[in-house]
Amino acid sequence: MEGQILVVDGTATNRITLKVRLAAACYDPLTARTGAEALGILARCRPSMVLIGGSPGDMDAIELCARIGRQAPGLPVVMAVPQHRRIAALQAGAEAVLDLPLDDGSLFARIRGLMRDRQHHVAPSPGPGLAEEQQAFLPAKSATAPTIMLIASDLGVARGWRQALAPRLSAQFRLADPERALAEGAIGLVPDLYLIAADMVRPGDGLRLLSELRSRRSSRNAAFAVAFEPDRQDMMSVALDLGAGDALPSVLGSPEVADEAALRLTALIRHKMSADGHRAAEERERSFAWTDPLTGLPNRRFALPRLVEFCRGGQGSCAVVAIDIDRFKEVNDCHGHAAGDAVLAEVAARLDRVVPAHGFVARVGGEEFLAVLPDTSEATAAALTQHMRALVSGTPIPLPGREAGIGLRITISAGVAGLKPGWQDARTRAEDLLQQADHALLRAKRSGRDQVMISGVGAAA
Repeated sequence: MEGQILVVDGTATNRITLKVRLAAACYDPLTARTGAEALGILARCRPSMVLIGGSPGDMDAIELCARIGRQAPGLPVVMAVPQHRRIAALQAGAEAVLDLPLDDGSLFARIRGLMRDRQHHVAPSPGPGLAEEQQAFLPAKSATAPTIMLIASDLGVARGWRQALAPRLSAQFRLADPERALAEGAIGLVPDLYLIAADMVRPGDGLRLLSELRSRRSSRNAAFAVAFEPDRQDMMSVALDLGAGDALPSVLGSPEVADEAALRLTALIRHKMSADGHRAAEERERSFAWTDPLTGLPNRRFALPRLVEFCRGGQGSCAVVAIDIDRFKEVNDCHGHAAGDAVLAEVAARLDRVVPAHGFVARVGGEEFLAVLPDTSEATAAALTQHMRALVSGTPIPLPGREAGIGLRITISAGVAGLKPGWQDARTRAEDLLQQADHALLRAKRSGRDQVMISGVGAAA
């Protein structure tokens, strides 16, 4: 359930207080007094996160954090711990550590940030026919060290950060001022993580830079941390709400502070890599859903919604070409399905070579193709289609298992239709356009095949 938070605390008053505070902020709190009770709840349901507010009654809080990580990988755990136990909590897998007593501003800013990040990390729900949840994405180890950009108005501050972090982090460090960070981001030179000083020439300059980088397509998926001076801790919640993954002290002088900062930055980079993996996997899934596996062309599921979009508003020209391979059944019957697949793949490749970059050709049926040509007149589309027809029939297609140089001559028939002015909605106009192209294709077939017909024109193009 989205917004559901499991609160674990062995002290009843703390547990009840946290439950009331979370409920008042419109979250759905669950409570557990002991670690065993918490683990039992996690065996039955999957909340959005776990908040360990104090030591459970039956085990150490850090031990519970580690056990949650083993039982429910990827489930965020927030811990309120004393200063001297923060490193141990992070090493046990805590997503964030909070100071005691808990401050509402910091607590809810952390929760909002983790809820936001969870949208990119949540495992997919079970697919049809799957009894078990699909496993959370585990990123592969990168062959190269991650890059961290250190941004401060004073390069001496950035060098100090590098000196403190380099022995503790296997990463490539780059130093930059805000102008360079923005300029490099604009051309795609984006690090895995930005560490930004909150205050530079003016107070809050770093927060403005954070907001700018987060708004840009090229850099929005990087990880971000903001470093604050001791007297600016009140702005941490603002940084987290602007999209920073963590807020660190600006001075990393002591080994303990540097160790903790390195652990927190490592966690941010790990989550960034995981999110990158999720996006890549989702893109692959979309590609599989929209792509014909034999030819590599878009399929009907991709083509028809795009055609509707091109027909929306009635502005500009658009043409479609319905294409069919002549006598394709005879190829399969006489030469086998492997030969048929080879013909389909080669015809697809030849058609695709002719279609301009602003258009596309899709496989929409067994031996049927559809070329969609936005910003193209009917006459220009007919000329392009004649080029397709000549390219397909001009060179025999080699068949698998046959001697080199021996191939099969293949021809295509095609019907061309251009978008006409009209008042109908985009879907109706797209359907009419397809129907006109299909009728022209049928005329080409009936007229002897290996021809191109234009909708509404009696003779071949």
